[in-house]
Amino acid sequence: MRGEASITLFVIYCLVGVVGISLTLLFKKALRILDAPHKVLAVSFLLTIIIGCSVFTYLNFSATQEHYNWMHDGLLYQQMGQSFLSNHEFIVDGRYTHHLAPVYPLYLSMFYAFLPVHLGTQIAVEIMFVLSIIVTFMVTKKLYGTTRALITTGLMTTVPTYLFSASRNYSEPIMLIWYTLTIYFILESLNSKKENRIILAGACAALGFLTKSSLGYFFLITGLAGFLWRFYYMKWRVFKNKNYLLAILIFSALVLTWTARNLYHFWDGTFSDFFVASQTSEYFHAATVHSLTKDFGSFFVQFWFFMVLTALFMLSYTWIFSGYIEKTFSRIRDERISCLWLSIMLPLFIGWIIGAIYFVFEIEWMPDYWLTYYPVSQIRYLIFALIRYCFIAIVPLSWLAYEFAKKRPI
Repeated sequence: MRGEASITLFVIYCLVGVVGISLTLLFKKALRILDAPHKVLAVSFLLTIIIGCSVFTYLNFSATQEHYNWMHDGLLYQQMGQSFLSNHEFIVDGRYTHHLAPVYPLYLSMFYAFLPVHLGTQIAVEIMFVLSIIVTFMVTKKLYGTTRALITTGLMTTVPTYLFSASRNYSEPIMLIWYTLTIYFILESLNSKKENRIILAGACAALGFLTKSSLGYFFLITGLAGFLWRFYYMKWRVFKNKNYLLAILIFSALVLTWTARNLYHFWDGTFSDFFVASQTSEYFHAATVHSLTKDFGSFFVQFWFFMVLTALFMLSYTWIFSGYIEKTFSRIRDERISCLWLSIMLPLFIGWIIGAIYFVFEIEWMPDYWLTYYPVSQIRYLIFALIRYCFIAIVPLSWLAYEFAKKRPI
């Protein structure tokens, strides 16, 4: 994934998407993947899953401690896991830290209790990756059937950035689990007999937030978008529904527990320091302040640049389902359809914001041979960083296609 290999891989994905969409528009005939024989689809994507898992296992167990050091967050997750095991707190280099969120280090600490750190990390990573694949498959199967579950799982198992970053001890697999379960329980809650599933959605959303620290203040965007979506259909009844109120309570309780811990260790008692101390990630707070106040012009430009690059990358997945997705616009007011569209757009939008914030901040202190404003450097940054935030959108993207095909076979 270093050097020109990553650029080549990105270009291939973009070309596949652009060529596919262009052919669709030219011949006015979309690819209808779900019309293929089920046995062909099942065998093809099962083989894809096996290949993807094999590649990941090789990357994971061939990873060295230097690889974790180079990716930095992989090392820090290790240190936080070790610290919790020995100190029952997150202390790095002799200081309390809230550089990263707590859920993934807590998970790692269970393996460090009876295994050497490096081996424990590799086994923990392998188990979590396999669990992410199982959850993606089982949830999709429950909603849309086995063949479609194999398609979605095969696509997720072969996202290069996902495989690479997860093999370097990043928290992407557990994030995929929480996000998939959150969307699943929200969809289930739309059934009047299963409305209480929204409580589980709230719990999973909170655990997802406490897994990915770099969401920062921007979790308010996702929360507000989700509330407005539900308010559109339920109006003022949403404030009287005990299931929704309990979901909000559980989410708030979990998030505020970590916030209280941060305030206890880092707040100096002043109003200006309150928001700094309460952050899930002190690093992301510093990056946000720099990019949005000191260099907003660069942030604005990079936001649109990353949006275009991500759109090109996502075309390779959108093209596969284009024959079905285009039909969903006629039913955009349907609760399930609008929920899935929101589930696709939110991680993409948040990813563009976060990617631009980090890029503008890190270019200030990273050496030029790591990061520059040259397009090649920006593409590398997109591959290593930004796609890690938005790849989870592929799951609801595939579900959106299945949702239409399930109700209107085409």
